[in-house]
Amino acid sequence: AGDAAAFELLVRRHGGLVWSVCRAVLAHDRHTAEDAFQATFLALARKAGAVPTHLPGWLYQVARRAALR
Repeated sequence: AGDAAAFELLVRRHGGLVWSVCRAVLAHDRHTAEDAFQATFLALARKAGAVPTHLPGWLYQVARRAALR
């Protein structure tokens, strides 16, 4: 519902997972890994109402796809 504090908590809680996926796929390019990290959380912000209940798994998949693109 646009709660910035709740979104910030999700980034803090799951940021390590997303970052590690992005860095694993893009070990050679830190800047592109940062872009994939941001794209993952942008996707979360856009689809917050449709995200499955198992958020870590969803974030993993989105981060991997973003990094591969």
